[in-house]
Amino acid sequence: MLGGILIFNIFIVDDEKGIVEGLKIIIERNMLNCKIVGCAYNGVEGSIKIMQLKPDIVITDICMPQADGLEMIKELKNKGCEAKFIILSGHSEFEYAKKGIALGVKFYINKPVEEDELFDSINKVIEDISKEKAQIEKSIEDMDFMSYKNIIELREMQNVTRKKDVIEQVKEYIIKNYEKNITLAELSSRFFINPYYLSQLFKEKTGVMYLNFVMEIRINKARELLEKTDLKIYEICEAVGYSDTNYFSKLFERFTGCRPSEYKKKNEICRKY
Repeated sequence: MLGGILIFNIFIVDDEKGIVEGLKIIIERNMLNCKIVGCAYNGVEGSIKIMQLKPDIVITDICMPQADGLEMIKELKNKGCEAKFIILSGHSEFEYAKKGIALGVKFYINKPVEEDELFDSINKVIEDISKEKAQIEKSIEDMDFMSYKNIIELREMQNVTRKKDVIEQVKEYIIKNYEKNITLAELSSRFFINPYYLSQLFKEKTGVMYLNFVMEIRINKARELLEKTDLKIYEICEAVGYSDTNYFSKLFERFTGCRPSEYKKKNEICRKY
């Protein structure tokens, strides 16, 4: 990038030094968005330097000593070179064109070089490069967006799991400690969660308010004690976490439809028969 202009690096390969120098002058004088980064005079030298310099565009002759332009392009492609190639040749035989097409070469310029044809070919290659870069950037943006989206979804899943785990832990704690004076403040402190939020979350995840859940656990335990033991009503009341027998009796009746004493008598009759 130079002064806001995106610069494309060009490498020239030709065994005629006069052509190399001429192309350098023509391109750099007329194409401000292009820079000649190097040159070579045969395919072997060209292959080595191109892999080092990594130009955007390579302009190469075909017939050269040691290795011709097509051999050089093939070797570079095999090495993973991503440069775009323009073939410069005094030969117009179809076989050269066929080999070049097979190697992905799109543009050919015949010697002697016409400036307009040269500029047109370079501009078309630049257009291809720009399109590919835009596609790559869009793909990266899409990947970044999907990654961000996946992270958000993962965090949401983790939050849901964490919330579910917290409520399960709260339920387990209540079941194990139902006889204690379990307050919302104690639960929120124990499980590091805002009391109001805990109350709302408990209702959302279980379908009942936390207090009703505590009452249900206690009354079910009271029923069990009434069915299986000879404990007095006040003893059962204390055993399940209540200190006021009258209050306990009213709660029991609300949940079961009868008072503890009535429930106890029914079960005693059932046990006799």
